[in-house]
Amino acid sequence: MHIELLQPHTHAGRRLPAGARLDLPEASARWLIAQGVARIVTPDSLIPPPKPSRRDGPAVPASSTGD
Repeated sequence: MHIELLQPHTHAGRRLPAGARLDLPEASARWLIAQGVARIVTPDSLIPPPKPSRRDGPAVPASSTGD
């Protein structure tokens, strides 16, 4: 089950910050949720969003350059 921590928590000997996302066995995930430590998230939301480009403007498609 995919979860997101709502507060710092130690898992498997590692201290994790609020916002950390984990894939845990259902029983462990549900226990953390019941304690108010985590919430369920969808697997797709485990993928971080793409980083913004360093360019100052939108990319120009190769087909529009006139070459």
